[in-house]
Amino acid sequence: MSVFSSDKAVCVWWGLAALTFGIRVAAAIFAGGFDRPESFEYEYAARELVEGRGLTYPHLGITYYSYLPPLYAWICAGIYLLTGGSTSVVMLAQILVAAVHTVLVAAIAERFMGRSAGVFSGLLMAVHPGLIVYSSLKLHPLVFDAFFFTLMFWQFLRLREDSTLRRAGITGLIAGFGMLSRSTTAIFLPLGCLWLFAGSTRLDWPKLFGRCIVIGVCAAAVVAPWVARNALIHGQFVPFVTTDSEVFWRGNNPHATGHSYVNSEQTVLDTLSSDARAELRSLSTELEQSRWFRRRAVAFITANPEAFVHLTLDKFIQFWWFAPQTGIRYPDMWLRIYQVYYVLALVLAVVGFLAITRGDDSDGRLGAVLLVVFMIAIAVLQSFYYVEGRHRWGVEPFLLLLAGGGASQLIRLCANLRARAT
Repeated sequence: MSVFSSDKAVCVWWGLAALTFGIRVAAAIFAGGFDRPESFEYEYAARELVEGRGLTYPHLGITYYSYLPPLYAWICAGIYLLTGGSTSVVMLAQILVAAVHTVLVAAIAERFMGRSAGVFSGLLMAVHPGLIVYSSLKLHPLVFDAFFFTLMFWQFLRLREDSTLRRAGITGLIAGFGMLSRSTTAIFLPLGCLWLFAGSTRLDWPKLFGRCIVIGVCAAAVVAPWVARNALIHGQFVPFVTTDSEVFWRGNNPHATGHSYVNSEQTVLDTLSSDARAELRSLSTELEQSRWFRRRAVAFITANPEAFVHLTLDKFIQFWWFAPQTGIRYPDMWLRIYQVYYVLALVLAVVGFLAITRGDDSDGRLGAVLLVVFMIAIAVLQSFYYVEGRHRWGVEPFLLLLAGGGASQLIRLCANLRARAT
């Protein structure tokens, strides 16, 4: 499948890429992203790696060796080695990925619903408030996570069009690197393969089965070195990180809000009693601490099954809407701007989805189904843990794929009504 159908399309995509790049560079300049970006554990781990101490991070009184997925830290470390530790170059790399992502979203939207839909989707990507902040002001892997999500969707579309071994291998490689950026990318593999089977005849199933095996093998090959490294360090199988139990506990405990914050000054982790904190910090390895969090989360769920169900449903709703804690660390005006933007995008996405499903393009309908399945899968998976606004931003490009079509449909409808009135 070619997403660049003509010279005119290429000019449009270059324009959207330039707009995305320019907005983010301007934001980084005026808001201090180049000079004083907000950093997180990923950047700390990258500097530890450069200094020869391995991919480590201090947490809860000990050194963690598998605190986070490694890809973003590896990228940062590589850039630091080449540039003498420049965070500005990391920010530029994030902005470039954001620009490429905008082009990819616009091109896929055009394939579904025409040139105008692609342009509108691209414009919505270019001005997305959350993605601007995370690509221009923060040293954070969200921009890469979202890009891998969209790449996975695009690759499954291509596989349905022509399931060659090469495409299957590339899909697996993208999935592997995506999992090293954010482990939840793994959920796209079985769902994408099931979608391929559902949209094909039984005669094609043996071939598709082989392609899905290739996808899995290639993804495993990418992830295997990290898994092997974890096994050597911890003496047992740790596929990605050791903090999954802590993250699960944050969303499932007596003080859980569904968010990682209780209020602007207090996180859910801060609600632990002094005795619990002392017990936790007495544990000498990250695996012991992981088991401690898992026991407490399971005990809470076992004792409060109804509360667990309600919490999970609340988190699912908060994933698609807003939590009481949404925006507590940002200026109020930023939150209001994003809320207006999101409501508009959500309405347009619903219009776009209805237009595709009611149209005559069977490929478009199948593609829209896969979009919805991917979004719901991430929402459900995240709802078992805790939900913050950035978790939705990873899949909001999927919404914007549909929103561009919705905007195109509404403009076309308005033009037709105006023509009838005259």
